[in-house]
Amino acid sequence: MELDRMVSELFQEEELARATAKKLIELAQRSADEARAERASLLAFLRGPMERHMRYEETAIFPHFQARGLAEEVQVALKQHAAVREATDALAGVAQGGDVARAIVDVARLLLHHTNFEGDYIYPELTHDEWRELMKETVPQGI
Repeated sequence: MELDRMVSELFQEEELARATAKKLIELAQRSADEARAERASLLAFLRGPMERHMRYEETAIFPHFQARGLAEEVQVALKQHAAVREATDALAGVAQGGDVARAIVDVARLLLHHTNFEGDYIYPELTHDEWRELMKETVPQGI
């Protein structure tokens, strides 16, 4: 069913972010040259799929969690989103010859911390059926 696919994709996005963060931390710690080579693709990921994912959470998912009594958890997640965005901007602003590896580790650690937080404290609050209902409420009709 379409709703099941949408729930699955949302969780897959979280897993992709987690796996990407782990990979980038290892890469940046291993080689500054490799880190510099990955900078553009990381920025594209953070400003593309990751940004869309965070905006969807902020506009569609988080209000429902707040209504379910998880306002404190949502506030933490929103602060983490802001920190990821700030670290993304810092990575983009690293000057030629600057410490790209350190900036990558910084943003990747924030992303890893955030995805772990959501996976441990926010997302498990709903059952699969509740997630399906939430998808029904938050996506445009006809999708």
